[in-house]
Amino acid sequence: MTIPRARAIGVGAFVIGGLVLFSVGLFLIGDRRMFFRKTFDVRSQFSRISGLQTGAKVRVAGLDAGEVTEIHVPVGPSAKFVVVMKVREDVRPIIRTDSVASIQNDGLVGNKFVQIEAGTDAAPVVADKGTIRGEEPFDFADLLQKMSETIDVVNDTIGSVRTELEEALAAVTDTAHSAQAVVRAASTDVRAIAASGRKATTDIATIVANLKSGRGSVGKLLTDDALYKQARGISDQAQKAVANLREASEKAKDAIADFRGEGGPMKGLTGNLSQTLEHARDAMQDLAENTEALKHNFLFRGYFNRRGYFDLSGVSVQQYRSGLLEQAGRVPLRIWLQSSVLFTRDATRKEMLTDVGRARIGSAMSMFVRYPKDSPLVIEGYGVEATGDQQFLLSRGRATIVRDYVVSRFGLDPGVVAVMPMGAEATGSPSGDTWDGVALTLFVSKSAFAAPKAVAQGLIDHK
Repeated sequence: MTIPRARAIGVGAFVIGGLVLFSVGLFLIGDRRMFFRKTFDVRSQFSRISGLQTGAKVRVAGLDAGEVTEIHVPVGPSAKFVVVMKVREDVRPIIRTDSVASIQNDGLVGNKFVQIEAGTDAAPVVADKGTIRGEEPFDFADLLQKMSETIDVVNDTIGSVRTELEEALAAVTDTAHSAQAVVRAASTDVRAIAASGRKATTDIATIVANLKSGRGSVGKLLTDDALYKQARGISDQAQKAVANLREASEKAKDAIADFRGEGGPMKGLTGNLSQTLEHARDAMQDLAENTEALKHNFLFRGYFNRRGYFDLSGVSVQQYRSGLLEQAGRVPLRIWLQSSVLFTRDATRKEMLTDVGRARIGSAMSMFVRYPKDSPLVIEGYGVEATGDQQFLLSRGRATIVRDYVVSRFGLDPGVVAVMPMGAEATGSPSGDTWDGVALTLFVSKSAFAAPKAVAQGLIDHK
């Protein structure tokens, strides 16, 4: 069967027209979905998306530049929606890491779209699949809700103000009535007070007239010359008495000056007392020199060596570090105490012992009381400061505070308790080669131990 030529031409035109329309539609859809342009992905996060849907427009600084491709639902109430947007590559230079994405309405109640504001030149360009900050959307319903709440608050305020205004007007009216009643009640009293004032004025005028005429005791005092002369005589006698008292005082001063003068007895007493004190100082100095000589005498040297030292106050830090007190078989037992436990500072920044510090010192001394009382006890002070002089002052001050407390608390002989300012260097301390605090060191003879054996240095760490 042969198709007529006109019909064949019509069918061909219809097919070609359909293909053209399909091509145009495909091109429009591809252009809308940006199939023929280079794009990149941008992400943003929102707590709520207010009806935003996949395929919604994305505008960059007001320019239609992309669409929403995905919306990821959050995994929990505290998480946010992740909106993935496909944006044209040519607007990428104005989307920076500080750009802000917001969900807005197209018109008052139109479709939702995403608006991306241009960033600043100082911020870098956002990377592909990068994330920019999202600004939470503001719905018209929220605005209406807030307006409704505001109107309710205004109505409540107006009602309360009207009530308070009515109460204030009522109070003012009551006050006016009360004031009128008070004025009416006080008018009688005012008239009585005025009458009393007039009478008092009349009486005062009468009294002044009587005084001027010399009537009464006061009037006679004002008008009688004899009373004035008697008062003048009494004043003269008082002046003479004061002059006699002043003369007696001057004589007493002269007598005291003679008593304390060069030839007076006071000078002799003072001279005798000064001479006696000078003799006493000489005697004490001689006694100290004789005692020091006995310490070095071969007959008494053994006693002082057994005692542990010649004079603890004369032992220097260098001699102490070299082991001067460890001679003759003495072993040091040392307990370390940190400053953070022992001390606190008062309002003047001066260090003082804490209650916990006193308890730690008592616990340490409980380990020493079992040994002979004449065993030398050295309070080693340590201080970590910037300079050497600061370390010396701090370590000496700490050792002195602990020494005074130990001597007074446990009744020790001050002669066997010494202070040793060690600075910051503390070889063998729990913290290494330095220490910040004090160390109680007791030098005990090996013979004082229960069983004769080699005894190492004791170490108790009180951190």
